Amino acid sequence: MKPNANLNIDRYTWARETIKKIATATSGAKLFDIGSRDEIFHKYCADLPVTYFGFDRQPLTANIRQWDIENRFPYEDGQADIITFLEVVEHLNNPWISIKNLADTLKPKGYLLLTTPNPAWSNARINLLMKGQLSCFTDNDLDVNHHVFTPWPHIIKKLLSDNGFSIANYVTLDGKTRIFAKPLSPLKFPVQIGFRLTKKLIELSNNGACGMSYAILAQKD
Repeated sequence: MKPNANLNIDRYTWARETIKKIATATSGAKLFDIGSRDEIFHKYCADLPVTYFGFDRQPLTANIRQWDIENRFPYEDGQADIITFLEVVEHLNNPWISIKNLADTLKPKGYLLLTTPNPAWSNARINLLMKGQLSCFTDNDLDVNHHVFTPWPHIIKKLLSDNGFSIANYVTLDGKTRIFAKPLSPLKFPVQIGFRLTKKLIELSNNGACGMSYAILAQKD
């Protein structure tokens, strides 16, 4: 599976711009934001033609309702037109059960917007070679961030397909490596340049390696 584009934007901007394109012209398309925590995405979509509902396993604000998506949807809100699922799938103990529960809360032909860290990222590939662990999926990420599921794109495609979704768009986020984007240390200049050039070569050979995260727009069959 190859990305359709490499975008130099973050996940919230991508989700906002995607919803702008797919939201119905009639105001009030129902949006379920899963893993909303402190409602950060609500700020990005407040002016869009959607009605926002936030859910999280451990809500941080009173407006967000509690839902552990390893269990069936516990409320009487009906089904959503759009679900945002931003940087959540890598935290799931049981991804297939969780995505099935999401699918059950989504209307037929509804949309799922999913983002996740990119295991194929050029930086992650170098770290795997040098340190034996992928970026974003280290021991520390396991212990501190609960990154327990490594979301390779082909695995996510299978996960979605098994639960009745078709992929409409797949892009990488956060931009390609730029040689002089960040300051270089005079003492480490050769090493830093070598590292960035190696990343560029990896990205040139496979555009799926561009960007720390990737995003998928999927539609329920």
